[in-house]
Amino acid sequence: MTPPIASATPAKRGELPGPGDVERRAALHALRMGTRFIKTRTWDTAAVWLRQAVQIQPEFFEAYFLLGDVYLELGRLDEAVETYDRAIQLRPDDTNVHLKLGLAYIAKNNWNAALGQYHTLRALNEVVAAELFDKLIYSFNYEMFESHFTHVH
Repeated sequence: MTPPIASATPAKRGELPGPGDVERRAALHALRMGTRFIKTRTWDTAAVWLRQAVQIQPEFFEAYFLLGDVYLELGRLDEAVETYDRAIQLRPDDTNVHLKLGLAYIAKNNWNAALGQYHTLRALNEVVAAELFDKLIYSFNYEMFESHFTHVH
């Protein structure tokens, strides 16, 4: 689930937009373009647009969140973790970003860090925490199962 997109504050009628308005609008444009490329699964191009959005507006949670998703899709797991961490700094109580960070840790086979996200989520939302826990247990068991049969042959 994608978090809602922040909106820019329009300038009053007859006034030129201030520098902050122009920056917000440029960042929103970059976010919209990134979202378009996500929909077409053009991950590298989406990453370019989303990186531009966070360069323009360094506190742009939604852009960090989506950029983390793109990095996860691209298999750039260290960058996904770093990007989700930044999003968590901006919204520490957002369950979606903690879930995604946990999934990135699972993809890295970093079970302890994924479990840490599970514990954080338990304090925020037990339903979302259970979702991460199920994925964690499944992935851990699959990894153990796969490594067992790799060694048998």
